[in-house]
Amino acid sequence: MEKKYWNPYFGGVVLGTLLFLTFAIASQGFGASGTFSRATAQLLVDSDKSWLHNAYIASYFRHGDNALLNWTVVETIGIFLGGFVSALLAGRLMIRPDKAHNYPLAKRFLWALVGGMIIEFATRITRGCTSGQGLDGMATFSVGTWIFMFSVFGAALIFSPFFRKQWVDDSQGGE
Repeated sequence: MEKKYWNPYFGGVVLGTLLFLTFAIASQGFGASGTFSRATAQLLVDSDKSWLHNAYIASYFRHGDNALLNWTVVETIGIFLGGFVSALLAGRLMIRPDKAHNYPLAKRFLWALVGGMIIEFATRITRGCTSGQGLDGMATFSVGTWIFMFSVFGAALIFSPFFRKQWVDDSQGGE
């Protein structure tokens, strides 16, 4: 039995409505990347209170002694739980890594970890992740976001052929 996905137009309307509601209710858009910085700050301070002398780390504790008491943490937990429940209800819950033809799984995990660390570092420099930048910035007609999004898609068009050869899609007999 084929597992159906949501119609992308319906999904877009739902996402846009949720984004509108977050602006209307919370006076801010989506944002999840800060959760990982908050968790790291909490771990550092729990291990050694002297981290509170670092201005960047201390900024997460301005409103109390728990950096995890923040809307972004709740949002991130909600994203995870919502995705889990959605996949479970749709019959698409499979806990397995994607594999590429002739590409070792350990190497895939290593590159995913390295890439994730680079992306998280970059999100702190730019004060947000690409999806938050794209959704929130496009919704508010930010010129910087339009430039950013054209740059992201332009870079993807330029560099994707270099990475495409590592992956074989199903139509060509891959897994």
